[in-house]
Amino acid sequence: MTVPTLSICVPSRNRQRYFKETVRFLLENPRPDVEFVLADNSDDPEIMDGFISGVSDTRVKYLPAGPRVYSMQENWERTVAASTGAWVSVIGDDDLIDPDLVDALDIARALKPGLEAFAWSNLKYDWVTPEKRPGNVQVPLEATFHDMPQQLIFRRAYRWDDAGVTLTCGFSVYHSAISRDLLERVKARFGGRYFEHPTIDYDNALKNAALGKSFVYCRRPFSIFGTCPESNTAAAWNPKLFSEAIERFKSEIGRDHDRDPWMKDFPFHNMLGMPASVAQVQQFMRVKHGIGLPGWEPNFARACAAYCNKFDERADFDLIAEGFRDAFSGWKGAKFLQYFQPEFAVRREGGVYTGLLGSDLYVEDNVGGAGSPTGFYRAINGLLERPANLIPELRTATKDSTVISRLAA
Repeated sequence: MTVPTLSICVPSRNRQRYFKETVRFLLENPRPDVEFVLADNSDDPEIMDGFISGVSDTRVKYLPAGPRVYSMQENWERTVAASTGAWVSVIGDDDLIDPDLVDALDIARALKPGLEAFAWSNLKYDWVTPEKRPGNVQVPLEATFHDMPQQLIFRRAYRWDDAGVTLTCGFSVYHSAISRDLLERVKARFGGRYFEHPTIDYDNALKNAALGKSFVYCRRPFSIFGTCPESNTAAAWNPKLFSEAIERFKSEIGRDHDRDPWMKDFPFHNMLGMPASVAQVQQFMRVKHGIGLPGWEPNFARACAAYCNKFDERADFDLIAEGFRDAFSGWKGAKFLQYFQPEFAVRREGGVYTGLLGSDLYVEDNVGGAGSPTGFYRAINGLLERPANLIPELRTATKDSTVISRLAA
């Protein structure tokens, strides 16, 4: 039996409308060297069971809902465990990934023998709703390949080098392609499972940074981080909704992970938001596995400030900033409070920018009548280089922010 080049894994829970659209997009592509592992974890299994019963594609491996609700961690674990491809990528049910990325992966493997992790530019797209403001999407037009040294990835992962509101190490199995060999080494080294920490995307990114040997990044976008109204990402900038999402998450995993043993004397709880959640994974790696770097705290504090600056409602900004300020004040003798300097800025009102800025094109998110990641990608894909025709040239990684900004896990 031929081993697929790439397994595309899509775990889902109670978002069948988005899940179906993502699956339909994947099945439109006829290439035979991919596998689609689709895992339903919904309260009403009949919806997806009925949908999949009408699919006769042999590339599909369907995992129906089980006898109980699985945590996100468990659902991801069973999805990746069921995959058989030489490479694996995971996306969310409201995301998009282009199976033709395999052509770019083949080029990258030829450029870098022994390649273990392949990343690309990811677009960000909010599903259109009646309440949503008009927006734009930043689309890179370059399609260059970059050799990313392991030391650079490791420093970004464990010292917060070049961080924005979170790490820019990239190379998680989430929206990147990871070789089977690296995935199995991670599993063997870290507890006999693919994902240990409940913040699963960063759990994998940090472990790949620690064990991976060869990384290549392509500027051409091949996937979209979709944000539907029900997603945790949509709640991230609303403290009330985010608090509710955290409580649901804790209920599903069956514990309060803010109180895990490795969190002793670490005051950055999940309610503080994205940088705190990521820092918890680093704390886990330091305490449980002895992996980390010294001197990470100033960059972390700066990232926390950058995160606070993204809030455009003064009350929300004050709430999160004060939470971080309290945490830094009581941590390590307030030594790193000086690096936490958030600044509130009033949101500027104006039209949506479209046009070329540097090598990136800013496109209205409703271009061609798009209202979803699939609609948007269909509208702009013709502007992008064909994956099989990308120039096979491997460039050295640089400090260019247009490269760095595309590597967030």
